[in-house]
Amino acid sequence: MSLGIAVIAPLLQSSSALVRKQTHVEKAWLVEQDVIRVLELMARAIRMAGYRKIGSLGEYRQGLRMAKVDYIGLEHRTGWNHSDLLWVKHEPADGTEGDCLGNRVEQLNHGKSQSRTKNGLRYQGFFVKKAGDDRGGSLMCASLDRQGRLQHTSLMNHIDTLHFKWVGQQTRSGEPTSPTRAGVHIALKTTLMEREFSRFVALRNVP
Repeated sequence: MSLGIAVIAPLLQSSSALVRKQTHVEKAWLVEQDVIRVLELMARAIRMAGYRKIGSLGEYRQGLRMAKVDYIGLEHRTGWNHSDLLWVKHEPADGTEGDCLGNRVEQLNHGKSQSRTKNGLRYQGFFVKKAGDDRGGSLMCASLDRQGRLQHTSLMNHIDTLHFKWVGQQTRSGEPTSPTRAGVHIALKTTLMEREFSRFVALRNVP
């Protein structure tokens, strides 16, 4: 019996190690899929920043004469573990466009007003706050409810840090032309993987 146990023990240890490795690989894959999802949500919001639904040249010229609105902003080191905050504003595009939670705008009062807007604009924000049951943080989505009030919802846990950085336009020689912003660089780290996930998103509607 002792001989049998001695023969089987290495096999059991090898099998246990294989199961642990497989579990780790599956967990890493799930984390990566979650990161890809939240990066896409943030990229979609950045691309929408400053969007205005203009139907004619006259409306466009009138918009140029109107008071400028801050459609996108970064607040550095204001979140958990010195993470950054990104917020965007834009006009509703159409009935199929949802916010970071998938909520769509609804027409109210016979089309005279719209839900999930404030002063005619949609708002989305992304930041990290301390998670109660995790050594990391939670990536939060800030959006507007049906009454235009701010609401916060968790998108993903196990966040280590989240940082945003302006990226300026470049000349052919590689030197910056001016302070004009070309886009935003996103960098996200999780507590479950020793890896930084990053993405560059070009601005479409704001300089």
